[in-house]
Amino acid sequence: MAAKKRDGYSDNEHSILYGETGGCCPLCTLPILFKKQGSTKPNKGYEVAHIYPLNPTPSQATALIGYPTPIDINALENVIALCPTCHTKYDKDFKLDELIKLRKIKDGYLSEARAKQTASQHTIQEEVYEILDAIASFDFDETSLSSTNFDVSTVDKKLRTGMSPLQKSEIKMYAISFYVRIRDHIRILEQQDQASVRILQNQINSYYLAMNKQNPENKDFVFNYVAQWISSKSNKPILAAKVLTSFFVQNCEVFDAGTE
Repeated sequence: MAAKKRDGYSDNEHSILYGETGGCCPLCTLPILFKKQGSTKPNKGYEVAHIYPLNPTPSQATALIGYPTPIDINALENVIALCPTCHTKYDKDFKLDELIKLRKIKDGYLSEARAKQTASQHTIQEEVYEILDAIASFDFDETSLSSTNFDVSTVDKKLRTGMSPLQKSEIKMYAISFYVRIRDHIRILEQQDQASVRILQNQINSYYLAMNKQNPENKDFVFNYVAQWISSKSNKPILAAKVLTSFFVQNCEVFDAGTE
């Protein structure tokens, strides 16, 4: 079988590959741009690595038995920016576990890119600004962490699958601590303008559904993308956005979707 040819990647494609890493090699975390001594311009310090090998060696082919081959081996979805050292090590000391690790990292990059693109297409009501400001001003009251004030089983039922225990614990803490106060504040806003609050709820539900469709097996991603979207659109702290997202996990029926 003839060897597959490596594609040349355009400047725009290099921008995508560099941007998704955040400027660091995803394996060793070292910067992948550097300045030579005496130079004022940065130099590229990464190589484009194929996650699924471009031309597997016999030993690699044996390790890859049963692992799906990408439709387009040179597609951006199958390449990632690595520093030269990590790229060389990955190719020469190939292990399926390392491929799976890189595949997971790359899938995270792709998922984040889709979430950002979708976020740009979803608006959010200005009423969310007041809610987030109210959340930021709440005093944390440890006495509120009581099952007598909150039915924690509702969150457990909605998040029974697809979410890590640590993420579930964070959501439960926020919901237990702030649910009643957020609910009461939203009720006050509803008395002033019920339609706007309903629109806000529908907007959050709509973006949640879009994220759930893109990440049906990973509710950690869904929760954090919704919180990031709220924070980005409102220019408010991510912590307040996470608290509000936790409220909607508890309060909105849409968060039951796909949890069975």
